[in-house]
Amino acid sequence: MVLSMLLFAACEDETDTYVNQLYTNAQKNLAITTCLSSSVDTAVTHLCTSGGFSAFKDGLYRIDFSGLQNSIFDTLANHNYGYLKDSLIHHANRLAESCGAQVSSTFKDAVSALDIENPDKLFYGESGAITDYFKSMQYENIRSGLQAPVAIRMDLFNVSSLWNEMLTIYRNYNSAPVTYDLQNQIVVSMMEGLFEEMRIEEGLIRTDSTHCVQGDSILCR
Repeated sequence: MVLSMLLFAACEDETDTYVNQLYTNAQKNLAITTCLSSSVDTAVTHLCTSGGFSAFKDGLYRIDFSGLQNSIFDTLANHNYGYLKDSLIHHANRLAESCGAQVSSTFKDAVSALDIENPDKLFYGESGAITDYFKSMQYENIRSGLQAPVAIRMDLFNVSSLWNEMLTIYRNYNSAPVTYDLQNQIVVSMMEGLFEEMRIEEGLIRTDSTHCVQGDSILCR
């Protein structure tokens, strides 16, 4: 009995040493970057399509400019121009939904440039650890990379003209300065939605083999 208990204790791996030795750092790094790329594809599929940002999951990721100076919308509404807010939101979401190719290339360039300092921490981390690390390391690069495609679409989707019209009307009634960067807010709102969908997909890759592809399947427990 004593011998069998000793053998059982010897097989325990409380430090994960044996598990860690199952995969090389190269395999772990590949699983991490493949997971990110797959998560980007899923996020783009969900959000960068008609009805994506505006309606997916009951509009959970809808760009609504909730951080906009209340005085602007309030002033417009008080003078019967409240409809311009709804129009701006509609066109901004259409803009975001049209950026799929640019979002995909920008995010995947950031994945390729990612420096993974401690693959074990991400590989064996909690659900969302990979996405959170990616976001912390590449956020500014992605935000900068999305400015140009969004800027082009600001005119194509009449977002700039609507915004300028709103500001012109606002200044007729309110002299308070406007410092709100509408273009950057669209970029940031897009990114937040995309990162959240990536976190969700990472969780599925870690727990559901049907979400795995060759390269990240070793993440699935």
